[in-house]
Amino acid sequence: MKRHILAITAIGCLIFTPFLSLGQVLVNDNFDGYSDQAAFLAAWPQVGATVSGTLTSLQSDSAPNSINYATTAQRNERSFAETGVATALNTITFSFDFYDANSAASPYRQYANLQDGASPSSGGQLISMGLNNNLTSPADGGNFFMARILGYNANAYFKLNTDPLLLRTTGWHNLAVTISDQDFKFYVDGSLAETVPQTGLTLRSYDVVRLGSGLSSTTEAYFDNVLVQVNPVPEPTVAALAGIGICALIGLRRSRN
Repeated sequence: MKRHILAITAIGCLIFTPFLSLGQVLVNDNFDGYSDQAAFLAAWPQVGATVSGTLTSLQSDSAPNSINYATTAQRNERSFAETGVATALNTITFSFDFYDANSAASPYRQYANLQDGASPSSGGQLISMGLNNNLTSPADGGNFFMARILGYNANAYFKLNTDPLLLRTTGWHNLAVTISDQDFKFYVDGSLAETVPQTGLTLRSYDVVRLGSGLSSTTEAYFDNVLVQVNPVPEPTVAALAGIGICALIGLRRSRN
């Protein structure tokens, strides 16, 4: 009898799982599929007059490759299908792995952007994460990672320091933001680091990622594992609710046997 119960449980959960896990990945790049610099540039062209970052195996969070940005003005971008405007049922996630080459150094200009178009100018059209030299270590806590939202905080970078333990350390870190119609939730290494309400900001659809600041920097950095994903929150369908009920009932029966 127990074998039959286990089989029914497995089949029921397999049938109904697709109703419960939905999402659309628009960018998912670990830079490991590029054979050389030219192949990287074909997917991530350099921006304007800036120099391109460099495909390298000197550092990586997921081996073998990442993209290095040196101390000169370097920047690349990638366009993708529109995310659509964020809503309560359609959140947007942007994340990447960032190599802080020297956490003891004052913040330097190395970051990545999620953008609405190539030249955003106002109203929350640009979300940036990384480091910027407008927040220095001795003055106001440059020992934290940073973010920026156009239309918020006078368009300046702000610290991701809600959790005081999320300090910069030399090495790889994951920086992420989840955008809804209510707020921007920023994460450092999977821990919530800052929440910014959407109040007063115009909701946008995003279609460009840029790597590197395009400005000179005192320290180099590396980027890896860039992700842009739309995360629909599905309303429970009759089938999904039935599946949950079946799994719950079978689990309850098993616990009683």
